Amino acid sequence: MTSALLNRQIAAAFGVSAEAPLKGVLDALQSAGLSDLAANLVNLLVEIEDTYNRHAEVERRAEKARRLVDCLDLTGDVLCEWDLVSRKIKQSSAWQRRFGIIDGTPVRCIEDWHAWILPDDRAMVGERLNTVLQGRAPLMEVEHRMRDQDEGWRWWLLRCRVTLRDGEGKPTRLLVLHRDITEQKRSEAALLRAKEAAETANRARGAFLANMSHEIRTPMNAVVGMTELVLDMALDDVQRGYLETVKSSADALLTIIDDVLDLSKIEAGRLELESVVFPLRNVLGDTIRGLAVSAHRKGLEVLLDVAPDVPDRLYGDPTRLRQILSNLVGNAIKFTERGEVAVEVSKLRHSGMSLYLQFIVRDTGVGIAPELHEQIFDAFMQGDPSTARRFGGTGLGLAITNRLVKLMDGQIWLESEPGGGSTFYFTSRVAADSNAAAPSFELPAGLKGRTALVVDDCPHALALIARMLQRLGLEVDTTDDASRVPALVAERASAGRPYDILLADGGMPPPGGLALAQEFDNVLLLLANHAQRQEFAYSGALPSRTHLVKPVFEDNLFDALRAAFDVVDLQRLELRRFDVDEAAAMGGDASDPLNVLLVEDTPVNQTLAVQLLTRAGHRVTVANNGLEALDWFEQQPFDLILMDVEMPLVDGMEATEKIRAREASRSWAVGEGQRQCYIAAVTAHAMQGDRERCLAVGMDDYISKPIRRQALNELLKRAIEHRRAPKGDLSLLQNWTG
Repeated sequence: MTSALLNRQIAAAFGVSAEAPLKGVLDALQSAGLSDLAANLVNLLVEIEDTYNRHAEVERRAEKARRLVDCLDLTGDVLCEWDLVSRKIKQSSAWQRRFGIIDGTPVRCIEDWHAWILPDDRAMVGERLNTVLQGRAPLMEVEHRMRDQDEGWRWWLLRCRVTLRDGEGKPTRLLVLHRDITEQKRSEAALLRAKEAAETANRARGAFLANMSHEIRTPMNAVVGMTELVLDMALDDVQRGYLETVKSSADALLTIIDDVLDLSKIEAGRLELESVVFPLRNVLGDTIRGLAVSAHRKGLEVLLDVAPDVPDRLYGDPTRLRQILSNLVGNAIKFTERGEVAVEVSKLRHSGMSLYLQFIVRDTGVGIAPELHEQIFDAFMQGDPSTARRFGGTGLGLAITNRLVKLMDGQIWLESEPGGGSTFYFTSRVAADSNAAAPSFELPAGLKGRTALVVDDCPHALALIARMLQRLGLEVDTTDDASRVPALVAERASAGRPYDILLADGGMPPPGGLALAQEFDNVLLLLANHAQRQEFAYSGALPSRTHLVKPVFEDNLFDALRAAFDVVDLQRLELRRFDVDEAAAMGGDASDPLNVLLVEDTPVNQTLAVQLLTRAGHRVTVANNGLEALDWFEQQPFDLILMDVEMPLVDGMEATEKIRAREASRSWAVGEGQRQCYIAAVTAHAMQGDRERCLAVGMDDYISKPIRRQALNELLKRAIEHRRAPKGDLSLLQNWTG
């Protein structure tokens, strides 16, 4: 009943107003002198209403509980309460349906439930339950398997918490929820099987590619090796041309095989990066110089611009960094017919030991359509099938590059439009001391503040060389028009500040290039590509001038300026000429000079080394690369070969191996013990293990760049001792440690 209904019934029974029936009844009873009866009536009515309200609240709670149970039934969860004193389970309807009877036996108590858990899971479930019962955790959940009504096993997620404790704090009631996760477990198992199958297939594919690469390389190495042996023989031009074509094709095939092998290692997860100390600028320079040969054949400019604030001594994997740059720069050269290829390096941020660098490789080539920017990083994909047919390649280079960049904790992306060239960006994380600084070059006092004029028809090269000279402390003017040089020179001279140095692109047509040599009386530095350097070297037109081979780097420019002024303008700059008395201090011996073969591909380094050696009283022959070194070795005997390691065509390692092989094959050398020629590596690579690698290929000594006078002095003394030692006597070298 409701209060309104009760009021109406009272009004009808006692004949009072329906608006306030209780008050009317009470007033009537009190008027009749029945006050006690009125009070009892009030108490009775209050008790009736309280009882009604309690029943209504119970009904509301029961309805709420029924709705909650219905919701739980929809989720599939099974809820129950355990009485830990009586060990009985207060069961819900869902519990009755799922666990009420298992295998014909009712499950009414905790022990019945525990008996149907998979025996392998019982100890684990009991241990986890104790964490809640002992108060070590407010809530517990555990996955276990339990017998189902159809005698199968199903996975359940068990969750529980203590809802009641006695006066001593012992748990007496536990609220328990079960959730069926069998299908989830089956899905996880299926995913795991699929993952294992994919990994197995991936490993099998990687092993297959590696094995195939090995099987192909074995006969290919024989093809290359035998071809090189034949090329060392006397051949006519036609035969040599045929064999060089064979060798070129074999080298191209080996490059493809190396790409496939690298990709297989990456996909199989077997490629690991090393972390060694390396000089960044040397690695960049060696990489760009090697690629510049092919660029110069196409008439392209190649530029390298490293920001001044980038440290040089870094920790990382120089081999993989060189591989990334070789792929990107090699592609830029391949797809560029005219213009330039530029590499820029800058510092993004320095956090503790982690240094983040950004590399930019920019070209003026054919460009790439925007819709192809993502897919070119996929294996076996190229920007355009038509360019693939035109330029060749497998499409593996960028895929390998992309994965190597990610291994270096970096990202790679590009900006490009068809016909507008391409710009590739990639970042890399290396390690560097937070106090690490970029190398600094200190010019002699007589050179600081001198004036220089730079002439180059490539705007980017012109600006780059000007910045380098300014950082070295020179005052610089520039022009891209060689016809303006006479006017600029005259203007400076009339102002009393003549140009001390003229740097000019040797490849510019007259009146630029070589023609400037006749117009300028002071120091002239010509910038030449690899093809032009041969012309300069053999033309005899510039006997006293220094020239630089592009691309020009800051250390090359620094050495070139010192060498040029040392040769041309010693008196004016008050630089001391070499005195004959210094020969002894330089390791020279006028009565016993060495016949030295200098194998070096950088003209500036050639000039400095020749000056040092000739001043010490030794005879010097210069070879521009390992191939020329082999030719000179056949023509005359040498006491000492100073062998640069990184060179185009044939590097120092390969040249040394060939020289040792030829010595061993000569009848006069067989059985005589000590090798006839003392070979010393002269290289910018001064990292751990470099010396050992040089000695392993047959070199006797090792000296790192930049060459120090004392180090060269000691090397020359060892070479003289080596020549004087009886053949087969190695005692003079036993205590040398490098």
